[in-house]
Amino acid sequence: MEKHTNVAAERHRLALRFNLSESAIEPEIVPLMLAVEKSVDQIDQAAAKVNETIKPVTYNNHYGHNASAWTIWWGNLSTGIGQNIVAVSLIFSAFILGCLATFVIKDAIADQEKIELAETKWNFVSKYFERNDKGEIFIPKENYLVTEDKKGIILINREE
Repeated sequence: MEKHTNVAAERHRLALRFNLSESAIEPEIVPLMLAVEKSVDQIDQAAAKVNETIKPVTYNNHYGHNASAWTIWWGNLSTGIGQNIVAVSLIFSAFILGCLATFVIKDAIADQEKIELAETKWNFVSKYFERNDKGEIFIPKENYLVTEDKKGIILINREE
C-alpha cells in the first residue's frame, strides 16, 4: 500500500514540476519519469562542476575603432603572453613568415637569372640585328650567309 501512495505523491510532484495535470501522467510512466528526472539532475550537476573548473580566456583588447591589422596582431600577442597561449601563435607566425621569406628569396633569385638571360639575348640581338627608321628589326646582308641548300642562314661573326 505504501508503494501506491509513493507513486501518487511522486505523480503529484511531477505534475507540479512540469506544469501538467495529474490525470495526464499515467501511473505506469512515473518510474520512467523519475529516472529521467534523476538523470537530468545528474547531468546538470556535472555541467555545473565543469563550468566551475573551466575559466574562459578573456581578451581585453581595447583597440581604436580603425586599428590596423599589425596593431591587432601585436595586441593579441601581448594578451596571449599574459594568458600563456603565445606558443601556438608564435609558431604559426614564424611558419608563415618563413614561407613568405622563402618565396621572396626564390623570386629574387629567379628574377636575377631572368635579367641575366635577357641581357645575354639582347647583346646577341644587338650584335647581329639592326633597327630601321620604322622600328623594324632586320639582319643586314653583311651579317649572314645563305646556306648551300638555300634553306637557312649562317650568322657571320662581326667584329666591331
